[in-house]
Amino acid sequence: MDIGIISTRYAKTLLRFATDNKEEDHVYKEMTTLAAIFQKVPELLQTLTNPVVDDANKSAILVCAACGSTEASNSTSRFVDLVVRNHRASMMHFIALAFCSLYSKSKGIIRGSLTVPVSVSESTSQKLRQMVEARTKSNVEFIVNVDPKIEGGFILQYDTYRLDASLRTQLLQLRRSLS
Repeated sequence: MDIGIISTRYAKTLLRFATDNKEEDHVYKEMTTLAAIFQKVPELLQTLTNPVVDDANKSAILVCAACGSTEASNSTSRFVDLVVRNHRASMMHFIALAFCSLYSKSKGIIRGSLTVPVSVSESTSQKLRQMVEARTKSNVEFIVNVDPKIEGGFILQYDTYRLDASLRTQLLQLRRSLS
């Protein structure tokens, strides 16, 4: 079977289970954290695929990575045990990403980002977030990134839309047109 199909099936099951237990918001935060940990610590996957590490330790590692210092939700703990018992721990990163995607879709949440060369005020980022929310009629998780390489202007991304009004892009276009 395909990893995408398997991870989506597990993610749908987790979403349904968490919703039934009224813990979907808490589980979403845990899965978001877990997906970020997988990106930051590539050795985590090696540990989960190591046959020397027993199932109890794999479960403990995943639960600890998902919630950090706080206590894991009942839904996450039980789900991680199920995944590890079924020898799917190596797919947990994909399951976490699929869960976040399904959760966002079910709650009408889209992700957006604003990339600027210097930090902007909170009121400016709030105005842009409100503009995106009004245009998409959805809730927006908005992230502001500071990247001095764009030299000026901004890059606004959300859903499948990208507005690149950066000075770097404009200079590249000018250079291409002069060549």
